[in-house]
Amino acid sequence: MTEWIKVAERFEIQPGKSKVVDLLGESIAIFNVGGKFCATDNSCPHQGGPLGEGRLEEDVVTCPWHAWRYNVRTGCAVLTPNVRSLEVRTAGDAVEIGVSSEELERYGQATESTAEVGVQADPIYEVLEQIQSGKTLDEVLEKIYVGLQRVVPHNRLGIALIDESSGKLVQVKTKSDRKILLDDGFSAHISGSSLERILKLGEARIIDDLEEHFAKRPAQWTKLIVEEGMRSSLTLPLKVEGRPIGVVFFTSISRHAFSEAHVGFLRKIAGQLSVLIEKGRWVSELARSNERYRIFFEMSNEGIFLCPSPDQPFVTVNENLCSWLGYTYEEMSNSSLGDLLSPEEFQRARRLLEKLPDPGNPAVFETEFLRKDGGRLPVEIRAVGIDHGGQRFLQGFARDLSELKVLNEELRRKYSFASLVGKNQRMQEVYDLILQVAPLSTTVLIQGESGTGKELIAQAIHQRSTRKNKSFVPVNCGALVENLLESELFGHVRGAFTGATTTRAGRFEAADGGTIFLDEIGDLSPATQVKLLRVLQEGEFEKVGSTTTQKVDVRVIAATNRDLKTAIRAGQFREDLYYRLNVVPIIIPPLRERRDDVPLLIRHFIEKFNRLMKKSIRDVSPDAMELLMEYSYPGNVRQLENIIEHAFVKCQRNKVEKGHLPSDLTGAKDDLVALALLSGSPLATLEKELIKKVLEQCQGNPRIAANRLGISRTTLWRKLR
Repeated sequence: MTEWIKVAERFEIQPGKSKVVDLLGESIAIFNVGGKFCATDNSCPHQGGPLGEGRLEEDVVTCPWHAWRYNVRTGCAVLTPNVRSLEVRTAGDAVEIGVSSEELERYGQATESTAEVGVQADPIYEVLEQIQSGKTLDEVLEKIYVGLQRVVPHNRLGIALIDESSGKLVQVKTKSDRKILLDDGFSAHISGSSLERILKLGEARIIDDLEEHFAKRPAQWTKLIVEEGMRSSLTLPLKVEGRPIGVVFFTSISRHAFSEAHVGFLRKIAGQLSVLIEKGRWVSELARSNERYRIFFEMSNEGIFLCPSPDQPFVTVNENLCSWLGYTYEEMSNSSLGDLLSPEEFQRARRLLEKLPDPGNPAVFETEFLRKDGGRLPVEIRAVGIDHGGQRFLQGFARDLSELKVLNEELRRKYSFASLVGKNQRMQEVYDLILQVAPLSTTVLIQGESGTGKELIAQAIHQRSTRKNKSFVPVNCGALVENLLESELFGHVRGAFTGATTTRAGRFEAADGGTIFLDEIGDLSPATQVKLLRVLQEGEFEKVGSTTTQKVDVRVIAATNRDLKTAIRAGQFREDLYYRLNVVPIIIPPLRERRDDVPLLIRHFIEKFNRLMKKSIRDVSPDAMELLMEYSYPGNVRQLENIIEHAFVKCQRNKVEKGHLPSDLTGAKDDLVALALLSGSPLATLEKELIKKVLEQCQGNPRIAANRLGISRTTLWRKLR
């Protein structure tokens, strides 16, 4: 038996027009075809396109989504599958649709033949009309989010599209009334995930309890949704011409918030959304955006992570970081920065990141990540604090230093020798000489200005000699007064002088079997020079106040910053002692004569003070480096080390700037007098440096330089030899 239900007035639907109504829970389109009314299911069989919005030509309507056509009289498809048609009649001014009693009973309402029941404006149709006017995806998302609240209450709406280049699903738009953790740009692999079935088969998915689902199938995507407070979800595929392009998902803070009835409503929304994304070319725009994201996040050479704090689990990490450390993405998602660092390193990182650094002034430090296989990965971390979605996050960029460490080690082996650093040819010659003389017991005289590293060379010789397991005893001859120096070198017996209450061994006795290093040998008194000569010739000496001769087996390495030949001519140094000491001379060039070593030395001292001061300074600015390269360094390598230490004290960032250097360095760059006074022969040094400076100013032209100096070219050449 057919029951007739009034659905409209005749005047409401003019010829060639339509009206959509909700009849017994279904969306029905009523068409006026030349004054005769026809009714069909409003949903196109292909993705539920709204036929009521289509173009009506005679008795054929065209679906606005896919241009598929249907005869509204018969419900038959002109080009596509049939659409269901309904029986329509007019009763006076009323337009009525016939439904069976069984349908009424199923719907739960018994009606009289002309009762106006079960008919109301279709809310889904209203939303569809609203989103048609959206000019951007943001507008469309807002209209869906607001318009559907009375039909399908939800707290969160998200759209994720497929990035074909990476095979991932990337979230591109989100609207929520809660704090968002799963934000735009987050990606997940499709293959092997629960989303794969939704996309391939076009099936909707309802999860009644997200917490329970996460416990069974842990995934970062679900984890973040749950942490936002969501408890149930409904996910629908987005398709264009049968091709999946992504998903739209609704979530709620309530469990069991969605039903199959909602699926029917929302399929229409998903279909319309797919078409709008395609027509608006939002897919390509978002794809370009995702490509930029992918290049930045996934194709970056760095390991990238995001977390609320060093103690809390990562919100996301990129593939680089996972592959470096040997963990899966899921394993990393359940880890924190603290899980990747040793306890000591984590405490240091926490102190550095206690106040999340401003993006303009990132915290930069070196550390080691713990790999899954138990190994360690040296990294440099650059971390900044960012605000997103009303929450503060720590964003970190890790640079793999393993190759750099290997390269630095190769450079260190090539251009370093023991604690010495230098690639300059003259320093390479010094290294070769150390290797040649070290295995022998030959006496060595090291000559060089103050601060050039004479003691380091003496230690390098000792460490490569057969005496390396015996004592290395350094003595600064210039630091001891004359009446104590002899006792210091050779020892004394009890009562030898006032205050000598016990017998004491001297430095030579302490160095027996090993090496004694006599620094500032040119400051020895004539009397002490005689005793030293005897030790060198005979290997024996007497303690102060004793007549007993003692034998020693000691290698002597002496050093001086004075010109001993000049001292010999002045009667201040014994010539025979000089020749005993100068068996193998090693001359260390001053730093100003090997400027190509300055960058290497700076890097060496940066690494040293980073370790000592627990800092992470990486480099020196170009301005500061220019100043350091031009400076004459009267105090040589020791002065450069002090300069870098001074800069470390003042520098609170990751780069030494010009303002961090000592003020005397930024003043006069070439104090020739100060330089000359530090040398063993001040007058000769001053003359030599002055001539070099004049030659530089004259572009190396000797004729012009000689004229400027007021000397002949022959005299200039003689002074340059």
